[in-house]
Amino acid sequence: MSTIKRLARNSGYLFFSGVATKILGFVALLYIARYLGPEDFGKFSFAFAFIYFFSFIPDLGIHKILVREASKEPREAGRLIGNGTIMKVSLSLAALALAFFVIAFLDFPPSTNNVLYIASFGLLLSGASCYGIIYETKLRMEYSLFFNLVSKLFFLALVLLAISRNLTLPFFVFASVSATFVHNFLMVVFSRKFVNVSFNVDQDLMKKIMREAIPVAIAAVFSVIYFRVDVLMLSFLKGDIDVGFYSAAYRLTEAFVFLPTAFTTSTFPLMSKYFKDSFNSFGFTYAKAFKYLFSAGLLLAVLVTFSSEKIILAIYGPEYRSSVVALQILIWATALMFVNVLVSSTCVSSGNQQIISKTAIIATFLNVLLNLALIPSLSYTGAAVATVFSELGAMLFGMFWIQRNLLHKNLLRETVSPLAGAAVISLLILLLKPYTGILCMNVLSIPLFAAVLYITGWVDADDRDLFSELIFRN
Repeated sequence: MSTIKRLARNSGYLFFSGVATKILGFVALLYIARYLGPEDFGKFSFAFAFIYFFSFIPDLGIHKILVREASKEPREAGRLIGNGTIMKVSLSLAALALAFFVIAFLDFPPSTNNVLYIASFGLLLSGASCYGIIYETKLRMEYSLFFNLVSKLFFLALVLLAISRNLTLPFFVFASVSATFVHNFLMVVFSRKFVNVSFNVDQDLMKKIMREAIPVAIAAVFSVIYFRVDVLMLSFLKGDIDVGFYSAAYRLTEAFVFLPTAFTTSTFPLMSKYFKDSFNSFGFTYAKAFKYLFSAGLLLAVLVTFSSEKIILAIYGPEYRSSVVALQILIWATALMFVNVLVSSTCVSSGNQQIISKTAIIATFLNVLLNLALIPSLSYTGAAVATVFSELGAMLFGMFWIQRNLLHKNLLRETVSPLAGAAVISLLILLLKPYTGILCMNVLSIPLFAAVLYITGWVDADDRDLFSELIFRN
């Protein structure tokens, strides 16, 4: 129980405070989408999708390895951050140079070139991200959330300024890059409270970090391709308007990924330490995390599927009505991501980074093939379907490997009750849809879903003790 209590306490703040930063970021993007319209918003999305292909270079898996090692040996955090920063600054310069070369080589229109060059400078800011490991390993993620909050407010302020002054697309790209700078600057300044960073070059340490990071880097390369290839293929095969409709839905589903990401960011240092000190605690944490993430992702997918039209019209307006179908499909990919981020975190914390590289390669090739087959005839709907099946393939491969080679836990039975709960609330929504609003149905669906989980025995004694402890303690 002490394992789960620590997990829940460390994650709770991330969930509730993370909502604020996501709302601010989403509001900013909403203003951008409505101000620019589908075509220019498509260019805005394309710029960051293009630069995203270079974003793996400044990290190359280094951050995950640094967090893992600092969790095992907290006294080495300063030396790890210093050497990691030197490595990442060098890689950031290489990434910027490569991005400039590719942009100059490709025959984009001048207006697209301008926003791509501006977006490229965000690559330089990645060098300071090593300082973030101190907040993760010391379980002080409230600082990171504060940095996110300030940077999102700054971004929103610049967006509102641009709209009031009738500024053009390049300024919105500049605003996004500037917000990243503010975040990283604050991260470096506040780190002095927790660690004295040493920049004494240790070549043996750098070699060890890079050797351990290579499988994560390979996974990052293919993940970069996987997460943005659909936007690029839509742009080349269809056009900016299709990208705009797809991106409007994708941005919404992407906003929900912070939930499992926040959870695993909080638990990754614990799992790294448990794998070294207590394998039973490691397995127990993985099993409980799977239960909660799978059920949360499934509930989210059902509610958003039935609410998608209301969501799109309320947020983007009638101009983006075509995004409804894309949202209904993509939200199921997000539900699968809830489990996939746990699989990735589990593999790295146990020193099995090579598995996530294999998973990323499988998902990427599957996604590209499905996009080639589906986009020409189905456009953004085909891209959404390709994303769902790619996430499903990654989840099945990763979980099968963990069950067979690492923990030998069959978690299939943990999915039965949530699936039954999803079926019950789906039936409820379909029956009540002609008589009441979707918001009311969603509110009713949540306690009904929880009731199904409780009645079927999915909520066990450990879960009841945990929830009671958290409620009364808070």
